Amino acid sequence: MKKYTHAWLSFMAIKRLEQSYISQSNQKYSSSLIEWFKNHNDDVIQGAWYPDAIIKDMSTSHIYKFTPSNIGNNYYGCLPTSYNIYREGKNSALYNTYFKLDSGNLPYRCEAIAHSIIDNLKMKESEDKGSPICPTNNHIANLFFMLSHYIADAHVPFHCDSRKFSSGVDIHAKVEGIWEDYVKDHYLIDQNNKDRFEYDGIYPKFDSSQQISYNNTILPWIDLEIQNRNFYITWGSGNDNVLEFMQDICHYSYLCSHLFIPTHYDHLSVTNANWDQLQNNISFDDLSKYILIDAIDSIARVWLRVWRKYQQWL
Repeated sequence: MKKYTHAWLSFMAIKRLEQSYISQSNQKYSSSLIEWFKNHNDDVIQGAWYPDAIIKDMSTSHIYKFTPSNIGNNYYGCLPTSYNIYREGKNSALYNTYFKLDSGNLPYRCEAIAHSIIDNLKMKESEDKGSPICPTNNHIANLFFMLSHYIADAHVPFHCDSRKFSSGVDIHAKVEGIWEDYVKDHYLIDQNNKDRFEYDGIYPKFDSSQQISYNNTILPWIDLEIQNRNFYITWGSGNDNVLEFMQDICHYSYLCSHLFIPTHYDHLSVTNANWDQLQNNISFDDLSKYILIDAIDSIARVWLRVWRKYQQWL
């Protein structure tokens, strides 16, 4: 995904927590996380883009790529039942068939950053004010926003499919460019500081002059899902941590890639003329809806569980 899409997803994850029903036992954690976020929303764009702009570990930590195989692993695991990629992935002809991991460590990167956030929060709580080893709130916020980047990347089918869709006509970039235009065309970016949105409260401000255009995109559907979709804090049956949850996200992202672009196509046979006409079971608009809302849910879920783990330590 591209710069403003990553940032927008982070904002929408907090909006998801604010507008969803959260169980009473988790409400205090959700409320305190939202309140904490309000003091750091100016850092979202820069922090969420840091993995691409500064760290540049795209060839390893932004991917977890699979290839269909005759032997190996055929366990896909479970996600929360509300997840669209979970439902759609099970419609793929490759579901329950063997696959092999070709490259990448994305789920491990997510697990590592999640632990780092908790460690830094504990250090901040434990160290005396002014201690030279005490992390700052801005540093910790940047870790949250970096984590959201890697979580979002796991939902992009091409990050989990070993076919080379960044080559040829670069369908990977084309798809992510369409999502980026959704955000840039319909939300106001501060013209004096391109690393921040204009705000409606704490969220990106909608450009009311683009209402007609907005109505013709997938964004209204996503807005409704943010408000109305049930929010489950579970990782999904059988998953106990960020690592296992993100591995299963990648498994179903791989299945959705093959659902959208059938297995017998590759970067040489997918063209500008046919890229959105190949699917048998899912349209590009539906795939985009499912990817973006599930990514919002995953960021919200991981952030909340990381924050809860720290709060329960206090």
